[in-house]
Amino acid sequence: MDTEMIWGLIRVILALAIIVPCAVLAARWYGQRHVGGRDLEIKEVVSLGPNRALYVVAWEGKQLLLGVTTQSITLLGESPQPQPHVDQKEVQD
Repeated sequence: MDTEMIWGLIRVILALAIIVPCAVLAARWYGQRHVGGRDLEIKEVVSLGPNRALYVVAWEGKQLLLGVTTQSITLLGESPQPQPHVDQKEVQD
């Protein structure tokens, strides 16, 4: 093999060895900084057909019923978030 080709190949490998880990770290950092919805929880999803669904979403102590299509999101209902049920047998034990 030609010496110039070998050195070119070594340079490409070194460049990739530096660029790929930097890109992975940058993507992780960017993803952590731009994560939203930590207080938002999707409780249930019911598909109503192609591109139509009902979502029950818990947010700030409320449960929201949302109708979702490709064109819009509509608030269909709202209620307080139910508290977890405590069984009396568990309390006595």
